[in-house]
Amino acid sequence: MPHWLPYPIPIIGSVITVAAAIILHFAAAAYLRHSVQDDRERYRRRKFFSTVIAFAAGFVIVILWAHTLRQKGTFLGLLGAGVAIALREPLLSIAGRLAIFAGHMYTAGDRIEFQKMSGDVIDIGFFYTRMLEIGSWISGDQYSGRILLIPNSMIFGTPIMNYTLHLSLIWDEVHLPITYQSNMERATRILTDVGAAYTGEFLKNAERELAQMRHDFLMPKLQLQPEVYLKVTSNWLQLTMRYLVDPKQRRAASSYIYTEVFKRVSQADDIQIASETMDLTVHPPKAA
Repeated sequence: MPHWLPYPIPIIGSVITVAAAIILHFAAAAYLRHSVQDDRERYRRRKFFSTVIAFAAGFVIVILWAHTLRQKGTFLGLLGAGVAIALREPLLSIAGRLAIFAGHMYTAGDRIEFQKMSGDVIDIGFFYTRMLEIGSWISGDQYSGRILLIPNSMIFGTPIMNYTLHLSLIWDEVHLPITYQSNMERATRILTDVGAAYTGEFLKNAERELAQMRHDFLMPKLQLQPEVYLKVTSNWLQLTMRYLVDPKQRRAASSYIYTEVFKRVSQADDIQIASETMDLTVHPPKAA
């Protein structure tokens, strides 16, 4: 070993460890580019491997340097405890990042909601998850334009709602109020026809995802075809259609469905849209 190097084994070992970590990082990225076709799954695995490699490299470097500091064990133990307390949140955030990828909680491209914050995940860093916000002052689950930076440590002990984790579609509803004199059966057919026309192209994919969920979990019986339900109110008959939709297309979907439904209802003489109205009758004064 060269005499001019004060700690040859730790220094050389640290350099080799860092070089090996970099090589492993790029090797894993290259392997995933060729072996994983889905962009979101490739992103999740790449970030998971980079986190594991970084942890492993850090652990090896600590072991290499540990024997040089044996005589200062008590001092370093106290110093380490102080550092751990001071860096509690950053360390929790790094552990949270590892838990996010290992536990398949969410990945880039997923739409999630937790602690009343909703958005599409655009990046999962070592300390923060970045989301493109939806909602807030914007209705219809559309983007507000703000980027939410959420510490990864927040995932511990917090319920996370993932819109697209196992089933890439969610259920939504549209309402059609009609008068008591309207042809209810015809209005129901109009709703189901429009709903079937809209959902037909992606129902097969939803059925495959649901079959996989039944394989992995104890799933209840779910109806994927559009369904119409009737509710009688004091003013009208309310028809509610429940249908599947891409969570990122809710507003566009409801707009399309309402447009098609109203086109067909306007051509039906036996269907009238109900509304809250009041009839006022004026009686002429009685003759004196």
